[in-house]
Amino acid sequence: MKKILLVDVDSKIPNIALMKLSTYHKELNDNVELKILNYDYYPHNKNYVIYTDDYDLVYVSTIFKNNVGRVKLFGSAEVRFGGVAESLETKLPIDVESCSLDYSIYPDNKISYGFITRGCIRNCYFCVVPQKEGLIHQVATVKDIVKHKKVRFLDNNILAFYDHKKILQELIDKKIKCSFNEGLDIRLLNDENAALLSKLNYYPSNYIFAFDNLKDEQLITLKLELFKKYVSKDWKVKMFLYCHPDMDIKQDVIYRIEWCKNNKVLPYLMRDQSCWEDNNSKFYIDLAAWCNQPGLFKKLTFQEFIIKRTNNKERQNKSIMLYEIGEVQE
Repeated sequence: MKKILLVDVDSKIPNIALMKLSTYHKELNDNVELKILNYDYYPHNKNYVIYTDDYDLVYVSTIFKNNVGRVKLFGSAEVRFGGVAESLETKLPIDVESCSLDYSIYPDNKISYGFITRGCIRNCYFCVVPQKEGLIHQVATVKDIVKHKKVRFLDNNILAFYDHKKILQELIDKKIKCSFNEGLDIRLLNDENAALLSKLNYYPSNYIFAFDNLKDEQLITLKLELFKKYVSKDWKVKMFLYCHPDMDIKQDVIYRIEWCKNNKVLPYLMRDQSCWEDNNSKFYIDLAAWCNQPGLFKKLTFQEFIIKRTNNKERQNKSIMLYEIGEVQE
């Protein structure tokens, strides 16, 4: 019997790879322990020290690049690093990948997680999925994944899978309470799959899509109109909005946010990590704080929000100026 330590550095949901490793080692009668660090994805997290002499083998999983190297290990145990932040090439061994998920190491969790498909047909410059997972392909069934009363599917582009309508119909027939956590590709909507999506026992209340590239505005507007034929309630749709400092603040980032407001769609600003290193980092923090809180976004303008958020007049003025004209004037 070996003593195994699993280190979840920064997963926001139960870590699938670590749960598979737990199952694998427990089947070998090893003793398994999980340490959850709960690091966020912001930069400048402090280092965390782990002494490993009490263990034979330590696995460290890191999702966000800012946290790579934050865990300092001292001792005699063998250490293996993994997670998308560490390497796009590193994969679980086949005998581990085939294991079921050991949810017992996350005892407070009451939701199932998993991938029906892996990969994507797109090649977005900010996304590592095509490089890591290749073209879209099925890796599991609904039955394989659902172990709780609720399930969150982590597929990156389920609507691109040739058999996605059959999968949606199965979820409807079985009345499974579900959501697609990574968002749906609104550009692939048609009457048939939009109607199926509307019949899902969906939770939470918002269907999540993405509006990352301004050039897609016309197509996304048309597809949103199509979806609203089946899900007509205001604010029922949420859009992931990718944001990078190289994007024009007024003509791109703010434009897409205001498009959401005008269409009664909730935005969720997905900031590239470089936003924290930019000269306008505090503005991006303020903007996300407004966009990513639905109650405040629906009720307040950005100008009203920033005045309530801080008493710092310099920060108020700079953020308002960036929002209104996209630059700071002397």
